[in-house]
Amino acid sequence: MSYSTIIFLSLALLSQCHADLIGDLCTKSNNPSLCNQALRSDPRSKGADARGLAGIALDNSLSTTQASINVAKSVSNPGNKEIIDTCVENFGEAVDNLQEAKPLIQKLDRPSISTLQTRGSAALTDVDTCSDEFGASEPSELKQATDKAYTFIQLLLIIINTL
Repeated sequence: MSYSTIIFLSLALLSQCHADLIGDLCTKSNNPSLCNQALRSDPRSKGADARGLAGIALDNSLSTTQASINVAKSVSNPGNKEIIDTCVENFGEAVDNLQEAKPLIQKLDRPSISTLQTRGSAALTDVDTCSDEFGASEPSELKQATDKAYTFIQLLLIIINTL
């Protein structure tokens, strides 16, 4: 076998291994198709390692959780105002936890990973609280927004747990 063949096969294997990182992470997600679509469509994912993908997941977690606040406010009415207020408060706490996690992505030493896990878990619980409060009566627009935020925060935790 020639050196060029060995180099070609090695590069093919390396690119295949990298391409599988997103697939491997997303198969563990509660919404693999959304996970794959979001990560693969982000230009930063090209050549990204787990740390880079964690940054993308964190950005998506922040934007979808913020969007959930907006959706919650838009579906508020006198009959659900108390629950919506709880949702908005919890989504706000989730955003705060995620913002505090942002600078830790670059460090990723043991204490930073531990803090990221804590912040991510707290954000996941905060987002899930809204759905728990509503139960089966959660407005569909809010459920979609909450599920999307949940998926990205869960993905962040999946990635962090691989580091």
